[in-house]
Amino acid sequence: MAEPRRHERRRHFRGKPRPGRQIPVRFRRADVTEWTSAETRNVGVGGAFIATAATQPVGTPLVVELVVPTSDRKFELTALVRWTAEGADGGIGVQFVDVDIDVLLDLNDYFASLTGKDL
Repeated sequence: MAEPRRHERRRHFRGKPRPGRQIPVRFRRADVTEWTSAETRNVGVGGAFIATAATQPVGTPLVVELVVPTSDRKFELTALVRWTAEGADGGIGVQFVDVDIDVLLDLNDYFASLTGKDL
């Protein structure tokens, strides 16, 4: 008897890319000083997908540094690795944690400018 077909379920998949969400970032493990340069494929006020071959284990605390085009301010955000993806489109999904309200407001203003509405 043939096995039933299994459907792949992607828990971290966005059907359409969101414009303006690809920005350069640097990240490092919270316990080291060496930075790794990368680029986001998707970023929002809650987290980001960072395209990188330098994946980290789930649960690893990171520091993520980014600058959005509407600000000269460098944002340094604490994050946790929530998932990883291997292969050509590999990288890490991170969740921003303990983000200062002023930083959230600045990021929200930028992302709202992309969609024309508050997030």
